[in-house]
Amino acid sequence: MKTLVFDASTIISLAMNNFLWILKPLKEKYKGEFYITQEVKEEIIDVPIKIKKFKLEAIQIQEIIDKGIIKIYPEHLLNKEEELKSIVNQIFFVKDQYMSIIDRGELSALVLAKEINADAVVIDERTTRLIIENPELLANIFRNKLHTKVKVNENNLKQFLKEFSNIKIFRSTELSIIAYELGILDKYTNSNVINKKEMLEAIIWGMRFKGCSISDDEINEILKMK
Repeated sequence: MKTLVFDASTIISLAMNNFLWILKPLKEKYKGEFYITQEVKEEIIDVPIKIKKFKLEAIQIQEIIDKGIIKIYPEHLLNKEEELKSIVNQIFFVKDQYMSIIDRGELSALVLAKEINADAVVIDERTTRLIIENPELLANIFRNKLHTKVKVNENNLKQFLKEFSNIKIFRSTELSIIAYELGILDKYTNSNVINKKEMLEAIIWGMRFKGCSISDDEINEILKMK
């Protein structure tokens, strides 16, 4: 886990759970680099800092950037992003139009991860994760949610997966589990109040309720293994 690229969704989940602090000890442990793109910075700082509801989280996120815990990658990869955006947002066809499924921030994170050969992209958003890991399941989710036919542009899907199928996806839950296993979260345990497994369960559910896409089955499977 030397190099990670973060999407806005995971950083927001961590901020809303007061868990941004785990990034520093994780980075120190693995002696790597954590990056965001300029597009992601706009989503997590530039826009929300102007909105009262989100201003506090934006200030907290700015602090970890100021401290160098997360770095803003200096280069723009706009040409590649625009090309891939037109491909990925023309994969699923519903009611005579294509569905826009990935935004600029998510796509820029994927492009950067490939460009610098990152170990993983950290994304809590379900759609982006599934288009890479299980596009057939994603298509079925859309069909069930929209109660209509969803056609798949196989050529565009093939092109997109050719670019990104080898990229590993982490979520805020995976980062929290790693922190748990390293003992970073032990300060929350008290034998008279809560044990480590209960703490892990609380953290995972907290991440889910604040935006991380993780199913009941996944949570139960994780807890069985711990």
